[in-house]
Amino acid sequence: MDAKKDSLIQNDSLYKIAEAEKHYNNGVTLMEQDKYSEAIGEFNLAMNTIPKFTKAKFNRGMAYLSMKQYDKAIGDFGQTLAEDPTYHQAHFESGMAHLGENDKVKALESFSQAIIGDTKEPKYYYYRGMLKFQNTHYEDAIKDYTVAISLKSNYAYAYNDRGSAKRKIGDLDGAIKDYSMAVKNNPKLAFAYNNLGSAKRKNEDYTGAIGEYNQAIRLKKDYYIALNNRGMAKYDNDDYEGAVKDFTDALKVKADYAYAMNNRASAYLRLEKYKEAVADCDAAIKADPKYGYAYYNRGIAKEMLRNLDGACADWKKAAEMGVEIAAEYHRITCNH
Repeated sequence: MDAKKDSLIQNDSLYKIAEAEKHYNNGVTLMEQDKYSEAIGEFNLAMNTIPKFTKAKFNRGMAYLSMKQYDKAIGDFGQTLAEDPTYHQAHFESGMAHLGENDKVKALESFSQAIIGDTKEPKYYYYRGMLKFQNTHYEDAIKDYTVAISLKSNYAYAYNDRGSAKRKIGDLDGAIKDYSMAVKNNPKLAFAYNNLGSAKRKNEDYTGAIGEYNQAIRLKKDYYIALNNRGMAKYDNDDYEGAVKDFTDALKVKADYAYAMNNRASAYLRLEKYKEAVADCDAAIKADPKYGYAYYNRGIAKEMLRNLDGACADWKKAAEMGVEIAAEYHRITCNH
């Protein structure tokens, strides 16, 4: 009798395991189809059959994360780690959920815990580096990006972001090398070409900058930031007509882009089209009332149109917003 009872218990356990695995596999399939609510239902059934089904708990957390239900995702990842403290992926995904809640402190802690769990996973270092960059800890970010690249030599995103960190600390040559490696490893990264162009422009290589912006725009025709930046490179290269065209094209994509409005005003000033410059500055100020440089440029245009009172009022306003050159203009021109 005891042997028969033991056999029944064993068979029942095997049946439960098979049922739980079936629901788990159904959930994984539904996840692959982006059917997250249905997947959660299957993972629930799996855990109803076997309460400590850690993989099901983790994947339910992933479904919640995909649905941007971050608190539930964090709860599931926490339970996963309570059952299996070595489950380093749960630390990482918990970090992603904390990022979704904009809790960068807890996200950083989670990424660090993931690294402790697996020191060979490059994305753990990359995301921790990204947070360190956002916290303006650029040197520390560079260290994490460097480890990520050492573990994954073709990690284009890590090269790009390390380039941005190097640019922040004034290492333009290093930034250019990293951005170049980013586009070499992934030639489809429009933003990396844009960043490379901006680094070259900062290095006063305007022709090289324009070439990189061309690549960014070729990949993404409505890339208004790159259009604006290419316009600035043309402006720096004394091609004011070309600059106006690029700023205009940027505004066709994003009509309220205050930077492009003000930049086009700067080009119009060079072309001695002062009324057009005033109109663009008006539009820039309407889009961003705290845009000090738009007041400064409008002041210059008004002065050239013999409206000195209006110019002085604009320079005073710009100076109050921290534009030092406007304060100098006001001091020299308006206090007599």
